[in-house]
Amino acid sequence: MRKFAKALMYGIFCLAGVIATGIFWPAANAPLPSRENDHVITNVHVIDVVSGKTSPLQSVKIIDGVIAAISKNILSPNDRVIDGQGGYLIPGLWDMHSHSFQLSPQLHFPLQLANGVTGVRDMMGCPESTDTLVACDADKRRWNKAADQGNMASPRFIGSASFLFDDPNMPPVEAALRAKLYARRGADYLKIYDRLTRATYARIAQVSRQTGKPMVGHLPKAVSIEEAISAGQSSFEHARLFLQQCYSDDKSWRKGKFDKIVASTLLHNMVEQHDTADCDQLFALMAEKKVWFVPTHVTREEDARASDPAFLNDERLAYADPLSLWAWREDASETAKKYPRQADQQALQAYFVKGLELTGKAHAAGVPILVGTDTIIGGFKMHDEMALLIRAGLTPAQVLRAATYDAALYAGKSESFGSIAVGKRADLVLLRKNPLDDIKNTKSISHVFLSGHHYYRNQLNQLLTFTKMQANHPANWIKLLWGFAFSSVSL
Repeated sequence: MRKFAKALMYGIFCLAGVIATGIFWPAANAPLPSRENDHVITNVHVIDVVSGKTSPLQSVKIIDGVIAAISKNILSPNDRVIDGQGGYLIPGLWDMHSHSFQLSPQLHFPLQLANGVTGVRDMMGCPESTDTLVACDADKRRWNKAADQGNMASPRFIGSASFLFDDPNMPPVEAALRAKLYARRGADYLKIYDRLTRATYARIAQVSRQTGKPMVGHLPKAVSIEEAISAGQSSFEHARLFLQQCYSDDKSWRKGKFDKIVASTLLHNMVEQHDTADCDQLFALMAEKKVWFVPTHVTREEDARASDPAFLNDERLAYADPLSLWAWREDASETAKKYPRQADQQALQAYFVKGLELTGKAHAAGVPILVGTDTIIGGFKMHDEMALLIRAGLTPAQVLRAATYDAALYAGKSESFGSIAVGKRADLVLLRKNPLDDIKNTKSISHVFLSGHHYYRNQLNQLLTFTKMQANHPANWIKLLWGFAFSSVSL
């Protein structure tokens, strides 16, 4: 018995040592860009994402991270020259539905930059001022400053949402106090979720107007979309929005009358009993009020392909951190169990395809669209989402504008970002192929610039290698589990 006790104590001691080693293992730093942010990029076609046109070959001069001149003959004797080799220069891409962890500098940001994502709208903050898992407002401000100075491999945060409001038992008074607290901490938006009561939603909307912090996110089941638009919600997320709101019996659905029917039957009904006239009115209202839609079709594709081995074994998942990958696989497994029959899977597929169709119709009716991912391996998925928007009926020029200029317009930052013009920040991506010919050409990246700090292709490859190594580093697994265990988000 004494031997067993000693062995047990030894095992506990060793386990504690391993955990402590992982927690205190020094964080690795991703490869950095050039220190210089003065360059002249020669021999490039500049793509005007507003008009959807491509310029003849010319040069772009960057001074102190800002575009200083765009012309054919602007070289000076001491200029640092980057030969664009006839490529296509676009503004950096903005992922308008992203999530960040404390370990994102090792696990997520390098992958985003390597895929040309230079800006993100982070869609969830911390319930408290600090957190062991989720990145908080102060973290994002610190990372922004470091990235802008070329001291960190990270996209810039162009906006950050608060921790989500979802508790159906939260009194309106408490919600108002929380919303004011999040606003004081520096949240740019108030994140709305599914289960809020109408009274609590209305109180948050009041604080939103008082503080100038727009509401973003989901549409609570208890609130009609007309009410939400009237209350001032500035963006709605996910492609199920129009399927749910334009369901001919949406009022019964919102009251919970279909909560116990077979899931695939409800999806089938939402597709087959779609009220086109109702949706046309909704599109017109959103267009008139300039309410933005972020469909994140890649998340609905995950549902539709939850039983597809090729999708589940995507080789790019090697870049996913273990905690996110575990959650992603669990979601896929639960979806596959929930929709086991071929007819169930056909209903999921039809729901996904109908969502694409409705996004195309919304855009054609004037609803402003943004590009967001809300999933793992976000850098790669940014390009997948843009390809899905092509399937929805947008042109490459329209998709590219949505991922750049329109994103900056939404964020109120179009004077400094979103297009290539004199006086704007040099957040740029140089492509080998023209994305206006095929949106998949946004993947043909040869250079990335953030505030003029420059990554060559071999440096971008180093970012990819770094991300894969960090995703598989045991110390990061331990840090993620420790962070999850003590996070105020997961408690």
